[in-house]
Amino acid sequence: MRFPLPLACLSILALALSSARAIDDPALAAAEKARGILTGSTGVEWVVSVKSEGADGTRTAKFYTVSQGGRIFAEVIEPTEAQGRRYVAEADGKMWFWKPGLSRPVSVSKRQRLSGDAAIGDLASTSYVDGYAIEGREDGEVNGEPATVYTLKANSLGDTYKQIKYWVTKSGNLGKKAEFFATSGNLLRTATFAYENSAGGGPFLSRMVVTESGRTVTMTFGEVDLGQFPEDLFDREKMGGSIQRAKVKGNR
Repeated sequence: MRFPLPLACLSILALALSSARAIDDPALAAAEKARGILTGSTGVEWVVSVKSEGADGTRTAKFYTVSQGGRIFAEVIEPTEAQGRRYVAEADGKMWFWKPGLSRPVSVSKRQRLSGDAAIGDLASTSYVDGYAIEGREDGEVNGEPATVYTLKANSLGDTYKQIKYWVTKSGNLGKKAEFFATSGNLLRTATFAYENSAGGGPFLSRMVVTESGRTVTMTFGEVDLGQFPEDLFDREKMGGSIQRAKVKGNR
């Protein structure tokens, strides 16, 4: 089975929507909150527009997504031929796919998530908090702004990246840039972040750009809202049914 661009987007999106544990560094904790890393039962919904540009041309997609408790639900809005397809990423890393006509959802293997455009999907297994420990902090700058540059080291040999460098602005505590390194020390890919949305009383992620090997994926986040969302959204056994998207409670 061939999976469309939105699968790659969902995998990349997990980079921005992981569930966070407690962080003992207040600046890093604030940066992760603004990036969409929420604790407890609070979830986030938004409409995500995606453009993938590379040697094979330009492709676009749009989907509705909700993240809560380390899980992600996404439904494709565009392209038209993929409209109505749904994906669920569970907290343990398993991913499921459903489309009209299927009686049951099917499992998406890690190999499928990492094929084609989804090669950047290995970001789905990356959490700046749970999978990594702070190895160092130093002063630096990003886009001309004074920043703290965190060096994050993998807790396990099984983690995708041996090391991550993360630039957090000193004013506002916003994560503006991240670099991802292989065990060999080679830079694999870079991500940059913008925060033109507002949610939870402060700036919130509005754009993420991932670059690697001549390819660029730009994700724009709109219609953001925070709240508590129905558990049925993340139940793979109910992916083919009528989806109740109303929040249990929430605030902008």
